[in-house]
Amino acid sequence: MRSGAWSWRLRSGSAKACVVDDFALTPAERALFTALNRRGVPFLIVGMGAAILEGAPIATQDLDVWFSAIDDERIRLAAKDAGGFWISGFGMQPPAFGGDELSRLDVVLTADGLEDFETEYAGAIELEIDRVGVHVLPLERVIASKRAAGRAKDAAQLPALEATLLARRSSPAEE
Repeated sequence: MRSGAWSWRLRSGSAKACVVDDFALTPAERALFTALNRRGVPFLIVGMGAAILEGAPIATQDLDVWFSAIDDERIRLAAKDAGGFWISGFGMQPPAFGGDELSRLDVVLTADGLEDFETEYAGAIELEIDRVGVHVLPLERVIASKRAAGRAKDAAQLPALEATLLARRSSPAEE
């Protein structure tokens, strides 16, 4: 599925555009993010999904979503609007979305190396994916989180993430 183009707006107000041909939301993900926005639920795309959206040449099998509060009833309602359901977690069961085409969404409960949700949300990049607005953790913060996590799989991705950041900073289009 081709996504067409997405664009981002930095907090400074500068705008950029980049074509991403291999990233698209499923219809259910699009409906969920639309419903979350309509209901006023703040959320962030974090992790490798955020890095991909910022142009990193990597792969991931899931899309990590971080919420301010997982007990927000509006999350359940948005999931229902999207034809899915929301399990807010209990005991050893973490929060999760269920239903057709929502299976690649992972709910983030802790974010190594990052500030609290509100602080990171305030510094997020606003993107439009498949005509749906999302807030994305900046690549610099994804790198900080991957470093802090200290997992081998994160360390293996750091060279590609750092090279993407360096290339973006040295690009003539950035100047």
